[in-house]
Amino acid sequence: MESPFWLEWAIRALVFLFPITVATTGWGSEIFLLLVAPALYYGRGWSMLSQWEKRLLLGYVAVFVVMSLSMLNAEELREGGKALERYLRFVLLIPVYLMFRRYGFTFGRELALGAVVAAMLMLGQALYQVEWQGMPIAEGYYHKIVFGDLAVWWAAVTTLFAVTIVRSWKLRLALVVVVFMALYASLLSQTRGAWLFVPVFPVILIWAQWGHVKAMRKWVVAGGLAGLGLLVIVGTQSEQLKGGFERGINELEVFVKHPEAETSWGIRLNLWRNSLLLLKETPLLGTGVGDFQADMKRMVEDGRSWNKYVANYNHAHSIYIDTLVKGGVLGFVVMVTSFLLLPFIAFVRVVRSAEQPRERFYAVGGVLLIAAFATFGLSEGLWSRNPFVNTYVICLVVFMAGMVNSRKKADAELDKRL
Repeated sequence: MESPFWLEWAIRALVFLFPITVATTGWGSEIFLLLVAPALYYGRGWSMLSQWEKRLLLGYVAVFVVMSLSMLNAEELREGGKALERYLRFVLLIPVYLMFRRYGFTFGRELALGAVVAAMLMLGQALYQVEWQGMPIAEGYYHKIVFGDLAVWWAAVTTLFAVTIVRSWKLRLALVVVVFMALYASLLSQTRGAWLFVPVFPVILIWAQWGHVKAMRKWVVAGGLAGLGLLVIVGTQSEQLKGGFERGINELEVFVKHPEAETSWGIRLNLWRNSLLLLKETPLLGTGVGDFQADMKRMVEDGRSWNKYVANYNHAHSIYIDTLVKGGVLGFVVMVTSFLLLPFIAFVRVVRSAEQPRERFYAVGGVLLIAAFATFGLSEGLWSRNPFVNTYVICLVVFMAGMVNSRKKADAELDKRL
């Protein structure tokens, strides 16, 4: 079905602008709402979806329902309502996805070009904050973790764009530079968790391209350039990178001797310990999505917490521990299954059979998205921060709808030729 002219170009513009603005200017929620608004009218056609699409989308509804049920154990209803609003965004991706599927939207190029621009602007913002404003680390618009994680994510999208869709070697070389601009921006934020994903995404890309023999020689050259660029970055900023990991090790040593000390890892470990203690009280449905900070304050007051600084946090600094304590075992199982496992399986299946570059771009992009959030989520409460939720939702819609729609277009073209 052909979409209204204004709608197609409006969505194109929003998808392009999202990577550029989500961590630098804080427009992520506004862009998400602008996508949802027309989708509430144009997002129709549930019956045209395949069974796996329906199961996956209903999984997002299931997470929202289970996390809403956790409110039965909650006392801070106002805070719970704010937290549920983020889970509602996962449900609202359904009409957006239906709109993309109904009109056959394939806007991966717009997302990738936005990632390219975002990489350059994020480096500029990072240098401005560190070199001009004298800040110790780059924080972007929100927070250093948001900035650092998303810089690495857009580097991954740019790399994917270079090795699947782009055909010009000059442009590919230029994109190599852009990738390392994004990685350098992340390095300036000193976000250690973001760099856990840095060695992961090249492995996924090589795995995805392995069956395409003609591309292997290109991969050798691209891999050599990437390795050389990484060595340059690490060499020029080794003190920052080494310093970050050394501080992490020192903080772990401090925690063993003084768990009450205020350190980044010390607070995380205390949050995780306290969360597991709370889980024993309400194992099935958890303590409720809005009660976390109140629970931390209560544990400090009654002496169960080793660390008083945990009272300043409303999430457990890990999507796994955070969901487990807030939504219980049921919430944890439904979240991991719906947000990570089911979409990962869906994308991997298409990667194995995809032949066309555009189809591989969408399928591999989906695998990268799930792997990135699964990795970032080890040490950060992604579902408690709007920029991460918006990024996950919008990228999932673009990759999944693009994957299905590009395959249908390829099949239709093949039918015409035959």
